[in-house]
Amino acid sequence: MNMKKLLIIGSSGLVGYKFASSISSDRKVAPNEIELDITDEKIVNDFFEIEKDNFDVVVNFAGFTNVDAAEKERGDENGFCYKLNVKGAENLAKASLKYDKFLIQISTDFVFNGTPDYPGPYSEESSTPDKLTEKMGWYGWTKNRSEFVVKNSGCKYAIVRIAYPFYGENYDLKLDYAKNYLKLFDEGKLFPIFTDQILTPLLIDDLTPALEKIIEIKQTGVYHVVSSDTTTPFEFVSYLLEKARGVTNVVKKGSMEEFLKVEGRTPRSRLGGLKTEITQEKLGIKFKTWREMVDEFIKRNKV
Repeated sequence: MNMKKLLIIGSSGLVGYKFASSISSDRKVAPNEIELDITDEKIVNDFFEIEKDNFDVVVNFAGFTNVDAAEKERGDENGFCYKLNVKGAENLAKASLKYDKFLIQISTDFVFNGTPDYPGPYSEESSTPDKLTEKMGWYGWTKNRSEFVVKNSGCKYAIVRIAYPFYGENYDLKLDYAKNYLKLFDEGKLFPIFTDQILTPLLIDDLTPALEKIIEIKQTGVYHVVSSDTTTPFEFVSYLLEKARGVTNVVKKGSMEEFLKVEGRTPRSRLGGLKTEITQEKLGIKFKTWREMVDEFIKRNKV
């Protein structure tokens, strides 16, 4: 198999780090945000011109992912969140078209509202909202628009949606979805956990083989790389604590519906989650269930 060379953007982040570290140095160009500012179209174009012979595929992990911080910029297309998530993706897509590169844009289930009038889990073919409403947070909207600009750029692309990532090995710069809950429990700070939110988490380790397959086939489309089944935060945390700490019946029940009613709270997808059947068939990969992902997480981390 001809191993494609990669330009990896956002290789120091929680998700990008694992993938980038699995790729041999002779197969990748992995500039940091100082070496390549993707919010600047000229800088992106110049970088592609200089490095064009050193990569075939662009994988964009870069993103402003702090949901509450993003909300403070709501409506501001000159804010950093919009510039990084949307303008950055647009600049990469334009350069990918110009230099005939295949672009993989990492996205999220937050591109959907996750509300009762259009609930998940969503398939790869589900339509995303085309206008911002009070039901969607600014972070979700910027990721929604990043998908839009990539799809309409004319470049060859794959959009890969992930959700609630947690790590199979140590990553010190940020707590992942599972380690955050373990830390809260260990410190006696575990709050009531939502029973009425639907999600599909991802063991980050499982993203690499899926991306490698997408890189190999270079087939345009939308892919969902998450657990093969849905869960709730309450169910996830209860199982995590039982397996990692040997405790049961310690998690109190909370309601996301009630949580979101409080004024000033950032809108979040409640009835979300992603279906994976189309992706699994296209890639010829069987994804783990969320419980199998938790088991693997505990085995790898010895938490």
